[in-house]
Amino acid sequence: MIFWYLLSGYFDLFHIGSGIICCGIVTLISGDLIFRSDRNLFHSARIFIRFVLYIPKLMVEILYANIDVAYRILHPKMPINPGILTIDTEFRNDVLRTAFANAMTLTPGTVTVDVRGGTFTVHALVLEASEDELLKSRSIQKKMAEIFGEGQ
Repeated sequence: MIFWYLLSGYFDLFHIGSGIICCGIVTLISGDLIFRSDRNLFHSARIFIRFVLYIPKLMVEILYANIDVAYRILHPKMPINPGILTIDTEFRNDVLRTAFANAMTLTPGTVTVDVRGGTFTVHALVLEASEDELLKSRSIQKKMAEIFGEGQ
């Protein structure tokens, strides 16, 4: 709700009331994504907090990847080698799959093309670098599994 108020820039009764109503509607519609009935409130809150704490790290990775893509595009020899990767995971949670696909897509140079079960098809601008990151070190996958408490 604080985000709502910061974006609106108005702190009058109408905007405060609108913020409360809109946040309530969004919570009712999407609250079960994090706060599912098969988990207790404490477990759901831990997942939410870990995810929020991961966002700054993700932002740094996005910044680094943007600089890397800009360098490759502006470099006279354009060191680009596109290709398609298939990443197999054991993710069962739909929210986790969505977060993982979006984390890969938000990182420039990679786009999640398809998701079928736990298998992700990803287009990479630089195949070798993406293979190292997504298939060998699997840092994004490990971090997402850690946040959502799912094994790999």
